Amino acid sequence: MAEKRGKFSALAELHRQPPEAEAPEPIEVLPPSAPAMTPVAEKGRGRPATGKRSNPEWKLYSHFLKRQTQRAAAARLQADDDGRDLSDVLQELLEDWVKSKT
Repeated sequence: MAEKRGKFSALAELHRQPPEAEAPEPIEVLPPSAPAMTPVAEKGRGRPATGKRSNPEWKLYSHFLKRQTQRAAAARLQADDDGRDLSDVLQELLEDWVKSKT
C-alpha cells in the first residue's frame, strides 16, 4: 500500500538531506587596467523640470467644480489663448477673495 505523505513532504525531505560537497568555482581576478573613467554627465530623461509640478510654491489640490463651469472656463481660456490655464485663474480669484476678506 502507498505511504501517505503530507503536501510538503518532498520539501521537508530536501532539507533533511546533507548538502552535496561541491568545489567552489574559482574567481577570476583581472589585472588592473586603465584608471576608471568618470561617467560623463548626460542629459536626464524626459523634459526638464519646469512648470507648476516642480515649483515648490505650487501644490496639487483636489476640489469639486461643477462640470459645466469647468468646461466653460476651459473653453474660454483656450479661446483667449493667453497662456493661462485654469489653475492660474483659480489662483488669481482666490488671492483676490482672500485680500478682500482681510
